[in-house]
Amino acid sequence: MTAPIRILYVEDNELVREVTCELLGGGGRQVVAVGTAEEALREFKRSPFDLVITDISLPAMSGMDLARSILGIDPAMRIIVASGYAVESIPQKWGPNVRTIAKPFEGPQIDALIADLCP
Repeated sequence: MTAPIRILYVEDNELVREVTCELLGGGGRQVVAVGTAEEALREFKRSPFDLVITDISLPAMSGMDLARSILGIDPAMRIIVASGYAVESIPQKWGPNVRTIAKPFEGPQIDALIADLCP
């Protein structure tokens, strides 16, 4: 039996966070969800994750700043940046393990992206 994929999910909107956690959960995945980038950094430093999925628009520290901070700790970390805005080319310059997805996204879209990043 393989270990579950551990996902750190960062979204400040509580309803979106709950719905997306249901979408991400199951199928050999464990999801830890937080509402701020600061909480995400604490969780990231506390326990290992295979993947970080973050919204760009967060209170205080943005999802982009969070991604930069995490890559400073672990340059090989797999990160998905989610946004309702056009940001596709920006994070991808950070390396092959950083991807973007447009919000709102559906199950098959995020599943395919996770499968590509975490084979």
